[in-house]
Amino acid sequence: MAHLLFDIGNTRSKMAVMEKGALLEVAATEQLRADAIERLTERYGIDAAAACVTGAIPDFGALLPSALQGRFHLLSHRSAFPFRIDYKTPNTLGMDRLAAVAGARELALQRPLMVVDAGTCITVDLLDDKDVYRGGAILPGLAMRFRALHEQTAALPLVVPTSDELRSLTLPPLCGRSTREAIMSGVLRAAATEIQCFASEIAIRYPAFKLFLTGGDADFFANQVKFPNFANSTLLFVGLEKLLNMNINC
Repeated sequence: MAHLLFDIGNTRSKMAVMEKGALLEVAATEQLRADAIERLTERYGIDAAAACVTGAIPDFGALLPSALQGRFHLLSHRSAFPFRIDYKTPNTLGMDRLAAVAGARELALQRPLMVVDAGTCITVDLLDDKDVYRGGAILPGLAMRFRALHEQTAALPLVVPTSDELRSLTLPPLCGRSTREAIMSGVLRAAATEIQCFASEIAIRYPAFKLFLTGGDADFFANQVKFPNFANSTLLFVGLEKLLNMNINC
C-alpha cells in the first residue's frame, strides 16, 4: 500500500507518496490543504501517513481524511527507530535529521555513515559502526551565508548563484576579481572546506564510512567533497517511510 509522507519545514512543506521505497509523487507547498491531501489519498489509495516537522505543527486532525486519522504517525524522539540515539537533549533534536539518517541506513549496505543535509541549514550527522546515532553539527546553509553578508553590511550586494554555478565541477576563482566573485569564492569555498573537514575527521576514526548527501544544495557538495558520496534528494522520505512502517505496523 502507498504511504503519504509530510516534510514540514519553517517556510514550506513537501508531500510525498511512496510505496515500498519507490517515490510516486512529490509536491511542495507553502500551505497544506485538506482537499489536496484528500485527492492524493484517493488517487493512490493511501494506507497510512507520517510527518516530520521542524517548524510549527499543523493541525493534522483537521487536515487528514477520516480514513487516515488512526493511521498517522507524527515523528518524535519517542518514536521507534532502527538505531539507538545518543544525544543529550533528544527533545530538541530535529526530526528531519533522524529521518535522513534512517533513510541513509535503509539504503546503505554497511555502517558507519555520515549524512549531510544541505538546505536552509547544513546539518552533519553520524551513525556509528554500532548502529548508534552520535549527533553531529549544524552550520549556516549557502543561501543564509549569502544573505548574511548582504544584510549585515552596508555595501555588499546580495549574491544569488545560478543553478549552473552550483552544479559546476569547479569552484570560483580563489581570488575573486569583482565583489561578486569574491563573495562567491568566500562562501562556496568555505562551505565545501567545512564539509570536507568533517568528512576527513570522521574518516580517521571510521575509514570505511559512507557519505550521504541530501537537501537542495546536495549536488554542489557532491561535486566538491573529495570522498565517494551518494547524493539522494529523497533520503528523508525513504527514512520516513521506514519509520512509519516501524511505528504503525504497515
